[in-house]
Amino acid sequence: MKFLPGHKNNNLTELEVFGLSAKYNLADGHSYISAKEHFGSVLSELPELWGSAVEMPIPEMEVLFKNKFAEYFALDGLRRHSHFSVCPTASNSIDIVGAWARSKNYKVGLVEPTFDNLAQLLRRREVALEAIPEKVVVDPALLEDLVRDRRLDALFLVNPNNPTGVALDAIAMSNVIDLCHRHDVILILDTSFRFCHQTNIDEYALLSDKGVSFIVLEDTGKQWPTLDTKASLLSYSEDLAADIRNIYEEIYLCCSNFSLRVIVAFIDETLKKGGLSYMHSIVMKNIEIARSELENSLVAIETVGPSSIMTVMWLNIEKTGLSDLELTDYLAKCDVAVLPGRYFYWNSHQVAGHNRIRIALMKPDGQFLSSILRLKQALIELALISACKNKCLAEVL
Repeated sequence: MKFLPGHKNNNLTELEVFGLSAKYNLADGHSYISAKEHFGSVLSELPELWGSAVEMPIPEMEVLFKNKFAEYFALDGLRRHSHFSVCPTASNSIDIVGAWARSKNYKVGLVEPTFDNLAQLLRRREVALEAIPEKVVVDPALLEDLVRDRRLDALFLVNPNNPTGVALDAIAMSNVIDLCHRHDVILILDTSFRFCHQTNIDEYALLSDKGVSFIVLEDTGKQWPTLDTKASLLSYSEDLAADIRNIYEEIYLCCSNFSLRVIVAFIDETLKKGGLSYMHSIVMKNIEIARSELENSLVAIETVGPSSIMTVMWLNIEKTGLSDLELTDYLAKCDVAVLPGRYFYWNSHQVAGHNRIRIALMKPDGQFLSSILRLKQALIELALISACKNKCLAEVL
């Protein structure tokens, strides 16, 4: 029987760490699908990839990685873009953004809900933050009023957003970029779940065409099962390049050449299998498993963002009669790890998100179904416990 560590730090990462030791881990959103099954040829080429990483100069490898990433996602604007750095993780990229924003004394508007480590990293850097409700982000008029009234220097959005899957398409993104241009606001985009878009969007081209100051951070760890060997592409407009690059070089010399070469090989293999459509088929298989098994259970799957195929699910838990923390604790005793909804509301977790949990789908192929079945059984047992309590109470009354 597992017990949670007591929510000492009141954050999602603490609970993801707990999930690493749980038998049925549905907590963290990293990719753990079978590399052997889906990308076996890459694994067999690892010695050759090592040799290639040794032979290629680091700057050339970084450009190769950027351009291969751009090819995979049809990002011609990124292919043409030359101001970028490569970090080991997306959290490293966010930390650099925080250090840069604090050095400028900028006030940053950050979407809510979203994964709470964005706010944590920015606050640790003492960045002044304003919460931007997700419903405001998708309403151009409301967003413009908020940006103007709060006197924001930068707008930080996550697209598609984690955990809801709300995604801005090319038209909506163009509207946001126009807004930033009118108000001289820097646009910061976390596109870690880019591969979950159902339609292509090239933010780099839109931003460059409009001449808006921007920062875009990418992540490979949500898609490819590389045992957390990953990279985060951090791109920025020319006017921000010198300041951000200086901060980067204070922390990093470079990202691992071997990591980049392995990721490039994973991208090449994915392209051979059909590219994004192949990855979407894997995600949809697990979505259908979860939908089928959790139908008519105590939780309801919320499709908040229908324009994205998210690798995480936002579950309404009101029928359980428990709060998100209570249900998370109960499931932990069943060896099932999930994330409570409240901490995604980084600015208002005292009152928001208590009726939701989040589960992740990119789990080992042979374990995802068993994890969902264990979750289902735990919910059935919870319903029986609740029914017995109600019956006993009725008899007493």
